[in-house]
Amino acid sequence: MTKTVNDATNRLLTGAPVSALSGAEPKEQTAEERWNSAGIGNAFIFGKVMSANPDLLLELLQISLPEMEIVEILDPRQEEYLKSSYDARGVRLDITVRDARGRVFNIEMQLQDEKNIPKRMRYYSSTLDQTILKPGEDYSKLGDTVVMFITPFDPFGLGNYRYTFRNICIEDHELELCDGSSKIVLNATGNTGAISPSLKDFLDLVMGINKNKDPEENGEKQGMTYADRVQEKVRIAKLNSVLRREFMNWEMTLLVERNKGHDEGHAEGLSDGEILKLVKLVRKKLSLHQSEEKIADDLVEDISLIHTICELIKQMPDENDESVLQEYKQNLR
Repeated sequence: MTKTVNDATNRLLTGAPVSALSGAEPKEQTAEERWNSAGIGNAFIFGKVMSANPDLLLELLQISLPEMEIVEILDPRQEEYLKSSYDARGVRLDITVRDARGRVFNIEMQLQDEKNIPKRMRYYSSTLDQTILKPGEDYSKLGDTVVMFITPFDPFGLGNYRYTFRNICIEDHELELCDGSSKIVLNATGNTGAISPSLKDFLDLVMGINKNKDPEENGEKQGMTYADRVQEKVRIAKLNSVLRREFMNWEMTLLVERNKGHDEGHAEGLSDGEILKLVKLVRKKLSLHQSEEKIADDLVEDISLIHTICELIKQMPDENDESVLQEYKQNLR
């Protein structure tokens, strides 16, 4: 059972449905293949669908947090980038939204187990606090916050569908700090705890398990389930060519961020002449309308390094290769 769950999670990371499980080593997918197979468990699709359909987002919060009695939400935001100060590390939040009582919710679709969820939740929560309280305002004005991660793996290994964390007194567990901060993990692989059928179906959808393969069979007016309605909005979103291009750019941005340190080290090991040669080759291939992925493959270079050079060339269309080289070196400092 454990192997099956781990295999399913690995498939989700590449965008493949659980039904594609096999004993063979999965082939790395192209960006196009990842777009074709991406579902609500993909952070980009999740953010786009939920921010564009506040009714679905509200219902997700209601079935996930029934005790909070959320009746209305305001101003859902997708991919909001927050920094507590100019030199602090920024965070890109999947979805942030307020409810009618001023409580702020951050919902994250976290597919990969990077073994850092507790510390990430702490940082996300503190960054939200920094942006909520205006300069000069009293701390009593600080609203309640909820950071909720949805995962296709169990980060704590207890099998719970839901893990809820608040600050309590170690010496007396009945004494709560009441600082208004809550952190919640929804574990799509869980088997313990009472959750609604609607939430269970949604978590199955996160895992790539779609009980109703064709939600249109039910008909919009014939009692489609919550998971059916989510899946239908995913289907509609993926017909949008603009979103498809945004998805490609989003994936590239994530790749660049992940590989930035590696690229800087690699670039520092290259001479000016080698970088200049890369700039010349990339410019020529761009003129032939080659994709960044093909250029990286042809030149046997990291895609994020090629992406950076491509972006500089596009941003400096009237500048020569030497100017692009100098700008690239400036960006490394």
